[in-house]
Amino acid sequence: MNLKVYKKTRYQNIYQHIKNKNYVISISKPEKTSIAEIDGAKIYDIDEAINIRDNARKKKKTDIKRIGGFDELFEKYMNYCKNIERLAYNTNQKKEKLYNSFFKDKISKNINKTNELFWSSFIDDLNTTVKQKNEVIKELKAFFNWCKDQNYIIDNPMDNVNRYKVSKSEMKYWTPDELKNFLECVRSDLNSSNKSIKAKAFLTKTLVEITFTLGDRIGETRALTFGSIDVTKETLSILHSINYDRTSDDFVSNTKTYESERTIDISQKLINSINDYRLFLEKELRYNITDDMLIFFNHQTKKPYSDVTLRKHFYYYCNKANVTKIRMYDLRHTYVANMMAEGKEAYLFSKRIGHKNISTTIDIYGHLSNKTRKELAQATDKYI
Repeated sequence: MNLKVYKKTRYQNIYQHIKNKNYVISISKPEKTSIAEIDGAKIYDIDEAINIRDNARKKKKTDIKRIGGFDELFEKYMNYCKNIERLAYNTNQKKEKLYNSFFKDKISKNINKTNELFWSSFIDDLNTTVKQKNEVIKELKAFFNWCKDQNYIIDNPMDNVNRYKVSKSEMKYWTPDELKNFLECVRSDLNSSNKSIKAKAFLTKTLVEITFTLGDRIGETRALTFGSIDVTKETLSILHSINYDRTSDDFVSNTKTYESERTIDISQKLINSINDYRLFLEKELRYNITDDMLIFFNHQTKKPYSDVTLRKHFYYYCNKANVTKIRMYDLRHTYVANMMAEGKEAYLFSKRIGHKNISTTIDIYGHLSNKTRKELAQATDKYI
């Protein structure tokens, strides 16, 4: 409050304009603001000013719910993530693991009494890696934002707690030549007279082409159905991720975040490739394929192909093609690296790969050097 223009009154948080004599009420929480008018009219009655101040205080107090301890509240938060927000199984498992490792039975202080200094010291004292501490910071920020949205707290005490600086680990991805060699090696088995070898080649080829071309997460690729593709519009809808919960009867779960659900453009070449795989399953293996069926479905076990099986096939061809042994997830990095090599700006593919904000894309991939970009070659259709 500018005390050259306003003077203090005998009433707390109420000021009076020195020249015009109208009153202004200062409000500090939940957001710092001031009230100078009601329905466009200045406030000249001190009783009215006092009522406005007191009502604001009452609202501040009554809006905040009564809460139990940290453990009770964090369990409510995890329940919300699982059953309301319906986050992916792996995401919820990560939250639960962090809670059990670092928070459970360790926070005795009421969270309304905690502040930035408390949490900074708490994280500093954790006996773990810097990378893990950053995961704790990220989770606490999300937790307290939820607390704020639920009116358990007014301010997020983690707002000004920054992550620790860590050097970026080297990102693995294929060069264009490696991608080309891998696919040529796989295609060489498509003409095999052995149906088992041919099936393995078709499966691996289709998996790699889809994941590389879309730049999606491998779990999203595994959850695609033949009906995910709109042949007329040449689009593909990513609505699920594979369910990693082995105790569940559902094959698919939600994508990592709500923003990860997306419909993206695809090329006719990719559509033809997926259709070739479908025809192989129908004509040569004699499976009855429907649009609602998962593309990567093991028709013998009546379940989706497991991680173990897919990795086994993928690494078999990595060795056979003599290319860098990357993870299947690194096909996503290969897509982004190639797009950057093509000179494509991050905003052009950020939504395509399912990032909520372009800042996430830049944070993950911005460190790729100009030298690396120049070493990489051309876009997806040139290799499939």
